Amino acid sequence: MDNMELSIFIARVLGVMYLSVGIGLFLFREAYMLAFRKLVDSPGSALLGGFMAVVGGMAMVTYHNLWVNDWRVIITIIGWIALIKGILLMLAPAYLELFRGILQVRKGRGLTLAIVIFGAIFCYLGFIQ
Repeated sequence: MDNMELSIFIARVLGVMYLSVGIGLFLFREAYMLAFRKLVDSPGSALLGGFMAVVGGMAMVTYHNLWVNDWRVIITIIGWIALIKGILLMLAPAYLELFRGILQVRKGRGLTLAIVIFGAIFCYLGFIQ
């Protein structure tokens, strides 16, 4: 698989994931916020999330470490962020506690809108372009 095929595959995965979460947040905001709050209260879940982030981030960093001047660099940056976040969660699951304020239910939907927009962009890049 060449670099562009891999970029398209990852864009498809990220697009579907971000769109699903973003639309879920719009439609079932309270349920998502409750799940996020329970995640913060569970060190075991934080460790599992950290493990998954390390696996996904390491895969992207290993196979898609492209520092190019186009949209594919966003995938590389997401991979590095996932890897670093995963390592931090595995080293110190209490680190997740820092995000408790962000996970509060708010009337503003800016972050949710950003997630949907990212999902739409990745779906466009992965499925249409």
